[in-house]
Amino acid sequence: MPEGLKIYAQGVKSKIESETNAFCIICADPCFGACDYDTDFKQYADVLIQFGHSNIPSMNASSDVLFVEVFFDFEVNDIIEKILPELGSKIGLVSAVQYVNLLPKIQDILKAHGKEAIIGKGDSRVVFNGQILGCNISSALSADVDQYIYIGSGNFHPISISIETGKNLIVLDPQMNEVRELTDLKDKILRQRYGAIARAQTAEHYLILASSKPGQIRMDKTIEMKKLLESKGKTADVIMMERFDPEYLLPFKADAYVSTACSRIAIDDYLRYDKPILTPIELEIVLGIRDWEDYHLDFF
Repeated sequence: MPEGLKIYAQGVKSKIESETNAFCIICADPCFGACDYDTDFKQYADVLIQFGHSNIPSMNASSDVLFVEVFFDFEVNDIIEKILPELGSKIGLVSAVQYVNLLPKIQDILKAHGKEAIIGKGDSRVVFNGQILGCNISSALSADVDQYIYIGSGNFHPISISIETGKNLIVLDPQMNEVRELTDLKDKILRQRYGAIARAQTAEHYLILASSKPGQIRMDKTIEMKKLLESKGKTADVIMMERFDPEYLLPFKADAYVSTACSRIAIDDYLRYDKPILTPIELEIVLGIRDWEDYHLDFF
C-alpha cells in the first residue's frame, strides 16, 4: 500500500483472513506506484495484492500480482461553482487514479454551465480515461483544450502538465481542501532545471542511474545514454538500484548523474544530491544535441 493507505492495512488483512484460508503478510516497504512492487514475493507468498494503484497494462505484470484501485469521493459542486469565472470554454479534465471516478460528474456540471469538458484517453501505460501518472500524461495530451483542471493531491502530476503544455492549470486538492494554480512553482522548477544543466556543463564522468523496479526498467534508454556520453568523449558507469538514495552513491566517483528511472527523482529530489542530476532530455541539452527552447520533461 502507498503510505496514505497503510493505516487501513491491518483491517484489510483481518478482513481477508476472516473470509478466506489465507495467511496475510503486510509489506511495509514504501510503495510509490504500480511500477513499484516486490518481484521476489514468490519466495514467501502465492499472490501479491497492491492497493491504491491501477495496473500499468504495458508493464505485463504477472497474473499473481493483483491491483486493487481505491477511489475517493467528495462533493464537487461548490468547488466547481467557485472556479467557474476562471475557466475558459474548453477544459481538459485529469486526475490521479483515486479520483477518476469524479471526472464524469465534473464533466456534467461544466456542461450544464455551457463549458466543453474533455476527458482524454491515455496510451497503453494508463488504465482509465483522464488518469495521470507521474511518468505519463498522455491522457492530458490527447485532446486540444484551452486549460486543465486536475483533481488530486501533491504537485508533481499537475506540474508535469503545466510545463509540458504551457497551458493554465487549476488544481482541486481534496486532501488540502483547496484550489491552487502552479505558475510560480512551474517557473521555480524550470529555473532549477536550467541550473542543473548549467552545473553539468563541465562534467566529464557520469553515473547513469538505472532502476530495477519492474515498471521503471529502461535498459534501452540506459544503454542509449551511455553510448551518447561516450560518443561525446565522456565516461559513464551504470549503477542499478531498487530504491534511490544519494547515500548509496557516495562510494562512486562522478561529476554528474543521469537518471533513467522514475521521472520524479531528478525533479523532486534534486536538492538531496550533491552533484547535478539530470533526465535523459536534459543530458541532450548539456551535450548540445537539443536546445533549451526544446525542453521537455521525461515521460515513459
